[in-house]
Amino acid sequence: MAKESSFDVVSEPDLAELINALDQTRRETATRYDFRGHDIVIEWDAAQYKIRLDSPAGMVLDSLQNVLGERMARRGVSLRFLEFGEPEPHGMDRATVVVTVKKGIETSQAKNLQKAIRAMGLKVDAQIQGDAIRVSGKSKDDLQAVMQGLRAQDFGIDLAFVNLR
Repeated sequence: MAKESSFDVVSEPDLAELINALDQTRRETATRYDFRGHDIVIEWDAAQYKIRLDSPAGMVLDSLQNVLGERMARRGVSLRFLEFGEPEPHGMDRATVVVTVKKGIETSQAKNLQKAIRAMGLKVDAQIQGDAIRVSGKSKDDLQAVMQGLRAQDFGIDLAFVNLR
């Protein structure tokens, strides 16, 4: 009897690249002419997966958000993981924006992924396990076909395939 092979479908950013992009954003805000003389704060809350941007309101805050997006894209972190909140003014013409870093696959999206895997007609089994989907089957060729099929479709989130066994 052949051994079952499996892999997990997940949606989470590369944390090391995300932190590198935040460091690059901090360095750029310290050296760029249009940020000079402004007190800019960029904080990463690893427990809640949130980035807090605090700067003067208006064009400086907009430029800061653009720089963060550029650095994330350059480091290979998809902008689909970032959800920018509304600027919250808090005196002295300053504002704070909370950027939520999304991770995991929501249940409704997981069900859509599961339906798409079943629609491929391959001999694989897809199970929802928390915020990931475990795909298992006897043939590694079938598993690779599932990976290609999922990459070809757009589900509104970035997918990664981990734990191939």
